[in-house]
Amino acid sequence: MRRVALKQLAWGWKDEAWMFEFLLSRSINDPFKRMTTWQTNPRQIALEIIIKQFPQHPQTLTLLRDRAENDPDEQVREFAQKKLAQLEK
Repeated sequence: MRRVALKQLAWGWKDEAWMFEFLLSRSINDPFKRMTTWQTNPRQIALEIIIKQFPQHPQTLTLLRDRAENDPDEQVREFAQKKLAQLEK
C-alpha cells in the first residue's frame, strides 16, 4: 500500500518544493521489513522516484551511496549499487 501511495504522491505533487525531502525521508526511514522476496520495499520506490524526478539534485548521488552501503534490505542495497554505477559513468 505504501508503494502505491508514494507513486501517487510523487506524481501528483512532483513540482512541490517539499517533495524531494519527503522522498528522501521515505528512502531512509520507511520501516519496511521484507517477509518474502516478491514484496516491493517502499524505500526502493522512493529511490526510484528520486532518480527519475531529481537526477541532478545535489543529494541524489550521496543518498544512493548511503543506501548502497547502509540499507538494511539487501535488494535495496543491490538496486542502489546498480543505479549508482549507471549514474557515475
